[in-house]
Amino acid sequence: MVVMISIVLITSCAPPIKQFYYDAYYPQDNIYENKAIGFCITYRGGWNIITDPAEMNKSYRTFARYLQNSGAELLFMGSTLEGLYGTKALAINLNESAHDYAAYIRSINQEEIDHDTTPVPFITEHLTAEKWVYDKAGYRFVEFFFTIDTYDIRLSFWTKPALFDSFLPVFEEIMSSVSFTAGF
Repeated sequence: MVVMISIVLITSCAPPIKQFYYDAYYPQDNIYENKAIGFCITYRGGWNIITDPAEMNKSYRTFARYLQNSGAELLFMGSTLEGLYGTKALAINLNESAHDYAAYIRSINQEEIDHDTTPVPFITEHLTAEKWVYDKAGYRFVEFFFTIDTYDIRLSFWTKPALFDSFLPVFEEIMSSVSFTAGF
């Protein structure tokens, strides 16, 4: 009983993770909006997107704290309702080009990657991004890197390799939905 009380007290006293960039996910419209940075993303289909670190599971909160200690922010984590596909977005104020940011992320993660492709341009109606596909820990990822003013954004999707090719067009469609709003 004393151990349980101690655990509850320790976890309840942990400071909340302060968010740098105000954002929200509107499940009724499938829209993620980041008012501080000034962009929206429309998710097609049934996704569960969590923007508040306090509502994330422990491993995601730990990841969010790690990112904040390095100057970045976990904007959201999510998955499809059946849990077959995942997504996350990160933001950092580096003032780098999407190309340079993608190359940097690729270089620092190279040891953990099983197989990858060189990042390539991905052009949408509203922006030019870098698209990087790689395999890691039994999953295939596609990451899109883009910039808004001085902010570098990294939008990621993943699933098992056998499912990836059939869902890649959906990931690309979601990325293509990125639109700009007036930031704070």
